[in-house]
Amino acid sequence: MNPGSRLNTPRGFLPRQPLFRLLAINGLAGAGLGILFVIGILALDVAGIRSLLTSTGEWVTGLALLAMGSVTMFASVAMGGAIMLMRSPRNAESGGSEGGPGALVPVRVRRHSGASGPSRLWRD
Repeated sequence: MNPGSRLNTPRGFLPRQPLFRLLAINGLAGAGLGILFVIGILALDVAGIRSLLTSTGEWVTGLALLAMGSVTMFASVAMGGAIMLMRSPRNAESGGSEGGPGALVPVRVRRHSGASGPSRLWRD
């Protein structure tokens, strides 16, 4: 392999596209938090979950379901939060979208009075 190969670099396992790299990093961080959450629940025996798991013969299935549910939830929240906190490239220099796309603009609404009942903003 040549020295400039992707596998020789520390970032060789991450995607080259910035969006996919962002999702991969945040997904792995969320998965790690999910595992820590499960370890904390089991260590503190929250709501007797550790006692319940150890008293049954199918503790592996219960632990797998708890771990996979927690990992999925935390990874999804981390990835979704990363997507929602992204700035658009054209507004990245200004530090936000003040007056640009996504800015709130007041709109006048005309009220229609219906024949029966109170006045509404629209008609059926």
